[in-house]
Amino acid sequence: AERGRRLRRAKARAALLIALADLSGAWDLEAVTGALSDLADAALAAALQAPLAEEIARGRVPGDAADPLASSPLVVFAMGKGGARELNYSSDIDLIPLFDDADIAPDERLEVRARLVAVMRGATQLLSKPSADGYVFRVDLRLRPDPSVTPVVLGMEAAERYYENLGRTWERAAWIKARPAVGRIPSGEAYLERMRPFVWRRHL
Repeated sequence: AERGRRLRRAKARAALLIALADLSGAWDLEAVTGALSDLADAALAAALQAPLAEEIARGRVPGDAADPLASSPLVVFAMGKGGARELNYSSDIDLIPLFDDADIAPDERLEVRARLVAVMRGATQLLSKPSADGYVFRVDLRLRPDPSVTPVVLGMEAAERYYENLGRTWERAAWIKARPAVGRIPSGEAYLERMRPFVWRRHL
């Protein structure tokens, strides 16, 4: 509860400063939406940091507990307005969390995924849960592959297979604005490069 209060107050202070720069004309529209998008990234990182470090320290997730976001296999993609750094004051944040399973032994992947699902669910609740002083950000995880049947966090290999075999036109469009926002950013950038043939047909 205390972490949630601190996050909500920090977000409110930052949003107020952005609004002052906006209303005074000190910042143009691109600077304002970029700052709001950076604020969403920072809030998500803050919500993930401690629980992810705890899972790493317990040996349940690979990585370095001193730098959990960069070292764990988790990468969270910002989609839509957040991905394009176009958030406005009332925007939800649309996210697709994946994990890089290339270096994880096959018999360990289910356990790692389960722990990352718990971490992501906790972070989502921390950001989205309403309170007397509001919430941090509303989070939407429904852009992930087949959200009615898949876990909150998928392995990159499984996600790639889904898009290759079942991906739909709207899902191609959704990935146009995708951006690795939090987590192991190099893995996210490599994943986006592998997604290019899905997003942009080869003949284009």
